[in-house]
Amino acid sequence: HVDGAVSMARLAPGTATADFFVVIGDLVSLDGKPDSDDPGYAVFGRVTEGMEIVRQMLDLPRDPNAGDAVMKGQMLAAPVKILSVRREQ
Repeated sequence: HVDGAVSMARLAPGTATADFFVVIGDLVSLDGKPDSDDPGYAVFGRVTEGMEIVRQMLDLPRDPNAGDAVMKGQMLAAPVKILSVRREQ
């Protein structure tokens, strides 16, 4: 989980089914741990252009009531529309 990685939470391989997030700064604590039962989060992409926009999103207002459990208050108040995603070869 390095700067710009696109990831999802999961309980086990193949179980990531909900919201994704972009890692800002290295966050290797989310990586799997080979010598344990912790599979880590599922990285499935990376931001190749526009990280400055992702960083600006940190300053957007949060909804204090949105989200469950540890995510409560961490969700953006208004959705951010992604205008373009493409697969790189």
